[in-house]
Amino acid sequence: MFVSPQSQPPPCSLIELIRLCGGTVCKTVRQAGICIGAHKGKKPQGIRSLSEQWVLDCLTHLKELPYENYDLDRRSE
Repeated sequence: MFVSPQSQPPPCSLIELIRLCGGTVCKTVRQAGICIGAHKGKKPQGIRSLSEQWVLDCLTHLKELPYENYDLDRRSE
């Protein structure tokens, strides 16, 4: 995962939560399969953008949830 610098809650908080739960956070969006939060820069094709709420809801439910309700790319269509 890549956490956008513009994310809310702040990126450092989300990154810490993801890592504490065993997730891997990439330093660049090019290395990731999922971008958390809106990303203003160019994203490689195939990178899925999900809202920050997806991370928080996954942690709350203790499982990976489906993407469709959190897909930022779909919301912009």
